[in-house]
Amino acid sequence: MNIKNNLSLMLVGLIPILGLSQQGFQADYFNGRNFDQKMHTRTDERINFVWNNVPPVAGMDPHVFSIRWTGKLTAPESGDYMFRAHVDDGIRVKLGGRAVIDAWDLHDSEAFMGSVYLHAGQEYVMEVEYFNALNEGEIQLFWQLPSEAPVFKGMFGYNDHPIDPSHIRLPNPPPAQSSRLQSKPVRVTPKPAATPTQPARQPKPALVSKDTLEKYLPKNVLFVKSKSILLPESEPELNRLAGFLKRNPRYKLRIEGHTDRVGNAEKNLILSRERAQSVADYLVQQGIDIRRITTTGYGDMRPLVLEAKDVPNEKNRRVEFFLEE
Repeated sequence: MNIKNNLSLMLVGLIPILGLSQQGFQADYFNGRNFDQKMHTRTDERINFVWNNVPPVAGMDPHVFSIRWTGKLTAPESGDYMFRAHVDDGIRVKLGGRAVIDAWDLHDSEAFMGSVYLHAGQEYVMEVEYFNALNEGEIQLFWQLPSEAPVFKGMFGYNDHPIDPSHIRLPNPPPAQSSRLQSKPVRVTPKPAATPTQPARQPKPALVSKDTLEKYLPKNVLFVKSKSILLPESEPELNRLAGFLKRNPRYKLRIEGHTDRVGNAEKNLILSRERAQSVADYLVQQGIDIRRITTTGYGDMRPLVLEAKDVPNEKNRRVEFFLEE
């Protein structure tokens, strides 16, 4: 076999290796919630990450950051594709310029879904944007092919899986080098760590807006009639609040109980205090330090709607929550 044939075989063997290097998403990592300061670029085969108060890339803010993944997706078959994202906090997914998932807000490990029709063999530009703005971050992106029925089955029983990187290629793969058979990958080096004589600046705690705090405050805390026994329907929202308090130890909670003007005022005052305490006891059972919680009851003294005596009003029968630093 001559040198020309040998070289041809070497090139043929090299093609799959070069192809593999082009699979996956181009991942651009930024400090800041809105892609403020680019810190790093790399290739991610899959979008499946959980960051427990650690930065996604060395040198980045571990709490407030954003990421943009771009790639070209080739549809293996024609039909309706279902995409699901499990995120904490915000995500946007576009395919061929069409929005598939748009949940650009603060979320606490929530699932979002969207569907889009794709044609077999056609290539679509895919863009996934993500931000984290409060403590730990999480993003997991899955899909379900048209032939993979049945469709999603409940909150935690999806018939989906991560996108196979063989269907994704980089948006702008690096050109092949003609002068050499071997090419070294481009490596983006993050900023060097601060020297001991110059301590690294600690990231400031993420500021939580009033709207965000309101999101975690329960709105549907229910009790057995005329008693301070919590109904099971109250637990999901209280569990959500407990999770927020665990992740944000700098916050304290004030719980206020209220009743309407039906019945004896003194008994209403006692009931409002007991209901506030019942909620506090439940949160303590979920692992919240009792020293972070204060309770009080106002009976019928602070109605939301002013009604005549002995006129019932559900809006006045309530438990209110206030997060304080």
